[in-house]
Amino acid sequence: MVRHGELLGDYFEDEFRAARDLRKHMAWYLKGFRVGGEIRAALAMIENIEQLRNLLGEIEQQPYPVALGEQPRGRSSSIRTIALPDKWLDDPDEYAHIEVEDLVSGG
Repeated sequence: MVRHGELLGDYFEDEFRAARDLRKHMAWYLKGFRVGGEIRAALAMIENIEQLRNLLGEIEQQPYPVALGEQPRGRSSSIRTIALPDKWLDDPDEYAHIEVEDLVSGG
């Protein structure tokens, strides 16, 4: 997690922005580990990588949850079918006459 934060910091050239971006990955990283609610909440509010290091230091050492490691961590639902509005594709040439300038003219 720390390495991920450091890489984000290098990419964004802004440690606060990197920490803020890393927040969205906390649940994924912590899945299967015994982490108290207070630490989870604090990790969701980190402002820099040093805070991340300090909070991770408060978590007791524990083995990697191998059983969870084999499960998908992202979305695993089936692909959704696309639903277009009624008669959407009836006339494929309906907008063929529109020029690029018309799309950005503001009216």
